[in-house]
Amino acid sequence: MLATDVRTRAAAGIDTVALSRRIAIVLIAMAINTALYLGINAYPLSEPRLLPYTALDHALGRQAWTIWPYWLLLLAGPALVLAIRERRYLLATLHAYVVAIGLDAAIWLLWPTRIARPPLPQGLDPLTEAAWRCLHALDGVNNCFPSGHITIPVVAAAGFAAQYPRLRPWVWSALVVLTPSVITTGQHYLWDVAGGLATATLGLLLAGTPLWRTGRS
Repeated sequence: MLATDVRTRAAAGIDTVALSRRIAIVLIAMAINTALYLGINAYPLSEPRLLPYTALDHALGRQAWTIWPYWLLLLAGPALVLAIRERRYLLATLHAYVVAIGLDAAIWLLWPTRIARPPLPQGLDPLTEAAWRCLHALDGVNNCFPSGHITIPVVAAAGFAAQYPRLRPWVWSALVVLTPSVITTGQHYLWDVAGGLATATLGLLLAGTPLWRTGRS
C-alpha cells in the first residue's frame, strides 16, 4: 500500500523529501530532544513534585512484559516521521513537534514533576532484563508531566495518517494499544498521559490544516 502511494505521488510530481534528508532531520531532532529532556531531568529548577495515583493507575498495575510495547512506542515516533515523504506533511509535522515539545519543556522547567518508580522487576529472562536496565539507565524519574513519550508518537502519527489516510485506523489503533505501557512500566501516571495528549493536540492545531485534512487535495 505504501509503495503504491509513493508511485502515485511520484507520477503526479508531488514535492517529496529524500530519505537521506529525512534521516538527518530525525537524527537531529532526536539529539536535541534527548539533550533537552535529560538536561532538565538531571537539573530541575525546583524540587519536583509527585502527582497522585488515579484509579486507572492502580487497575493497570505494573507488568514486566510491557517493557516491549513501551520500547515500540518510543521507536514509533521516529519511524513514522521517516515514512512521511511529502514535504508539506513533513514540514507540518515538524512544526507541530517543535510547538508540542516546546510546551512540554516549558512545563518540565516551570512545574517539575517526578514519579515514584518501582524497582527493577525480578526473575526476568536475560533479554527482558536488559531492556529494563537500559530504560532505567537512560531515563530518570523527573519530567513526568506531560509525557513526551506520548506527545511525540501522537504528533508523528498525525503526520503519517495525513499522508497515508488509508492507514489512519491502523496507526491510531496501534498507538491506543501501546499507550498503556507507559503506565504499566511505571514510567508515567495517567495524568502524564493526559498532559502529553494535550500538548500534542495543541501542537497539531497550531501546525495548520494539512494534518487535519481527511481527504487529499
